[in-house]
Amino acid sequence: MTKTIDGFSTYLQRGFRSSVIHPSKMIPDGADDLIGFLAAKLRKQSGWTSEKEKMRQHLERFAIAHGYQAKRLDYRDYQLTKVGQSFQYDVPVGKKGFLAQFAGQRVRLVCTYSGTFRQWVRAGVVK
Repeated sequence: MTKTIDGFSTYLQRGFRSSVIHPSKMIPDGADDLIGFLAAKLRKQSGWTSEKEKMRQHLERFAIAHGYQAKRLDYRDYQLTKVGQSFQYDVPVGKKGFLAQFAGQRVRLVCTYSGTFRQWVRAGVVK
């Protein structure tokens, strides 16, 4: 977490963006439902294998089935850099950008694809 906060501090020096979520507001994600379980399982796998790719595809399908919304994002805004990384966040009323649709609710953000400088992130209400 220290590495994340150091990187975040460097990023903030460039100027604050309304889409940024400060690490202190990120709630650790549990494996207490299907999406959380699949994300945790992906995080435990090291390297990239065909099995891990199948798990990633399952996570993507289940997230869609559970109404998670997708967005291609700058990793610096949400600090999600690896497939399976996730956290929960209480979206404040008045939040701008992609998460505005979840204002006043707790959501899970989970990285479902990682590329150069951009990550495919899904967000959905935690039930």
